[in-house]
Amino acid sequence: MPTRGISMITVENLRVKLGGSEVLRGIDAAFRGKHVVLGPNGSGKTTLFRAISGLVPYRGRIEIDGHPLGRLKGAVKVLATNIAEVYQLAPVKALELLNLFSDLSDADPVRALALLEELGVGEELLAKRRLWELSAGTRKAFTTALALAVNAKNVLLDEPFEQLDPAKKVKLASELEKYSGVVVMNTHETWVLEALPDWEVHLAFEGRLYGPIPARKLENAAIVEGWRDDALLTIETRAGRFSLVEGEGGRALTELLTLDRVYELLTSASVRGSLRGGRR
Repeated sequence: MPTRGISMITVENLRVKLGGSEVLRGIDAAFRGKHVVLGPNGSGKTTLFRAISGLVPYRGRIEIDGHPLGRLKGAVKVLATNIAEVYQLAPVKALELLNLFSDLSDADPVRALALLEELGVGEELLAKRRLWELSAGTRKAFTTALALAVNAKNVLLDEPFEQLDPAKKVKLASELEKYSGVVVMNTHETWVLEALPDWEVHLAFEGRLYGPIPARKLENAAIVEGWRDDALLTIETRAGRFSLVEGEGGRALTELLTLDRVYELLTSASVRGSLRGGRR
């Protein structure tokens, strides 16, 4: 069982195949402290989190706090996640589910309900509907609040800002900043670079992970087509190669709003001119 040592999630040569396709293609990473996995939809972000949570078969090595994942089954307060399938315990109303999960995981239901209230989800609604009857955004807020209320040493949050309005995104970001354990979240939204400047950022593209780079560096980074000697990172995609550089030139990363637009930039002749500055 885990001890009270340093909290950290480590993956080595992590590979996942789904439906015959390789979704994760040899990922190596060590998550200690606060991390963002930033990438477009379909880049493997959620599959990475599902693998670390033990929800999909994988090849390679996953360790949490120095212990192989397979030895942690049933361990309490080691890892929490907001992935919805973890919470499909019984066909009961969401409020009953919250209390049931809290009993099983030693989570704090009062803390969960308080955060949900801040995110616009009231106790009355939870008492009326089952988990799958909630809207996608409300369901994500519900599972995120429960994951944080466990007060685990390590937390994985899959797209926690999904369908939240700007004010609620700021509230949730503040809650994540205050969390005392390891937090690894994924998103395709670039505004987090400005909101969480002290976090480490990994970029996810096509089943690979690049980084980490401090968010404050990426906040002022620009995308240029091709390869650059002074690049913070150079990333290969099926649409082409691009580099992230500090200073002038290219298209500012934070201008994209979401990383889904990277492919549009690399494939559209009308915008590729704005990315000139690198070598192919």
